[in-house]
Amino acid sequence: MRHSFFILLAICCGLVSKAQESNFKPGALTVAVIASDEQQSLHFYKDILGLVEVGNFTVDAPFATRLGLSQGLPFKVTRLAFDTIPGSSQLKIASFDLPKAEVDSVKDGIQQQLGLQYLTLQVYTLDGIMEAIKKEGVQPEADTPIKLGENSYLLLLRDPDGVFIELIGDYSGGD
Repeated sequence: MRHSFFILLAICCGLVSKAQESNFKPGALTVAVIASDEQQSLHFYKDILGLVEVGNFTVDAPFATRLGLSQGLPFKVTRLAFDTIPGSSQLKIASFDLPKAEVDSVKDGIQQQLGLQYLTLQVYTLDGIMEAIKKEGVQPEADTPIKLGENSYLLLLRDPDGVFIELIGDYSGGD
């Protein structure tokens, strides 16, 4: 019996140390969306989806050159969080001071462009988002919200630049 206890203890300690081996911090994923119109995008993500602004910064041309992200063009970034808990995942809205003609929007389907095409956000309820999009005149994509499970629905929207936003959560207005 004593031998079994030590084996169980060793296994548990191994699992704990294995879980601690990850190099990722809580809230490790932060995604940036490049916005053609910063104010429109911030309105969509903050006022319609309910994200919280947690800060902003600018990247000047010399630092942008050193970074290699924007071919030396300066840009502004606003950081949004999904909740106010420290370490929450974040969404960055990055914007450039460029004429509209130089900005290409997201294509009609995710198969038409490589790279990040859509975000999936897990929410407790779609109710407030549905109210906000009705108030703002934002139309859901296709036939959404679609029932996925007993209490789970999928709502598909597009942000002002056409990025697909998939929201999954409970919805009291469903069938």
